[in-house]
Formats: sequence, structure tokens, C-alpha cells
Amino acid sequence: MTQDPKDHEAPVEEKIDEAERDLADLEQRSEKLGDDIDDTRSDWEGKKADPNVPGAGGDPEHAEQGGQHPETAYPAKGPDDEATTADPADNDRGTDDTPDEG
Repeated sequence: MTQDPKDHEAPVEEKIDEAERDLADLEQRSEKLGDDIDDTRSDWEGKKADPNVPGAGGDPEHAEQGGQHPETAYPAKGPDDEATTADPADNDRGTDDTPDEG
């Protein structure tokens, strides 16, 4: 008993159709991503040109007003004994994780 070659064409055609749909989907997603990148680039260029956006225009001294981290630029609220202090290890974790010598 031999199989008709046309019996194998249906699964192949289905795979071709699926691949073409996948290709169209990827092309659409790629185009959308390109548009998102262009929008983000335009937004960034606008921010760099705006002197009121600290750090965007390449003025690091203006960006670092109030300390190393942006959250330190705002005064603490509440009683002084509950306000946090500066990070003693200056590593954003609040713990000294320097390896011991010896």
C-alpha cells in the first residue's frame, strides 16, 4: 500500500501558513518596537534640551543636588528619632559587607 504524495502536502501547507502568520506578527511587533524606540528617543532629546530636567542635559552637579541619591534630596518627615540616617557603608544596603582582611 502506497501513500498518495498529496497526503503529505496538507501538513506542509499548514506549517507554511503558520510560518507566514508568525512572520507577519513579528514584522508588526518589530515596527511597533521601532516606533516605541523613536518616541522614547524624541522624549529623551526633549528632556536633554530642557534645563529644568536635572541630569538629562549633562549637568551632573545640578542632578546631584541634595546628595548622592535622589531620595536624599528630600527632608525627612516625622520625629528626628524616627528619621533615617545616611547609609553608613554608602552602598544602599545599610550594612558593611566589606570582606574581612586576614
